[in-house]
Amino acid sequence: MVFVTTSRKGKEEVEKSAKVFAETLSAPYLPRDGLSLERMFQESGLNEAVIVGPEGAKWQDQSGRHFFFHPNMAAVRVKALARGGKDALIEASGIQKGDRVLDCTLGLGSDAIVAAHVVGKHGEVTGLESQSVIASLVSYGLTNYPLESPRLLEAMHRVEVCQADYRQFLHDAEENSFDIVLFDPMFRQTVTRSSGVQALKTLANPAPLDPVAVNEACRVAKRRVVLKERKMSGEFERLGFQIEKEASNHAFGIKECGG
Repeated sequence: MVFVTTSRKGKEEVEKSAKVFAETLSAPYLPRDGLSLERMFQESGLNEAVIVGPEGAKWQDQSGRHFFFHPNMAAVRVKALARGGKDALIEASGIQKGDRVLDCTLGLGSDAIVAAHVVGKHGEVTGLESQSVIASLVSYGLTNYPLESPRLLEAMHRVEVCQADYRQFLHDAEENSFDIVLFDPMFRQTVTRSSGVQALKTLANPAPLDPVAVNEACRVAKRRVVLKERKMSGEFERLGFQIEKEASNHAFGIKECGG
């Protein structure tokens, strides 16, 4: 179980944000009172914490693994698109200005941010994340991460985070209610050894994508459902996707839905 606290630099506003986190996560809020995290773990008997500070919020466990929101490659991708460059996801999905996009596997939100940049102020991007800690940290980061790029900030603020399992969300959604539906399940073997990605893998929902959810996604999507996966994973064949575009160690598969 997780508890919520502040960094040692936490002031009144930070404490308010931490208490909101605690309420969202249905987790206890523990005042920092100058204590080390190690001592807080020992005294609480809990082995995970969300720490809120002036610099942002992060998850950390007793072994030292940590996870926090960062725009990461989204910043590079948005900048490239703004300069007239191309993006593999945008090319494969066909996302356009004004589209409504559903990202069923939000994670760190990189694809959702890029999609939000492309759809513009008249479009919508909804990101689903089933895991409460990830959803809360990414939602907070999208709103509060300090950046000097108005273009990237606008895209980040345009992403609506919804803590929900995509299976239930798709089942309840109306037919043709989104233009594009995206899936980027956590790879069984990650292509990077960064601590952030490994921590995300620890927190993320490991359940594989199933054909029922794909069929529901095609009912919900007006135009296209997109799957990002390892090229040789066998998932494209298993789930009936046609590979549209390949990258160095992954590919994008599509299903045309034609609402």
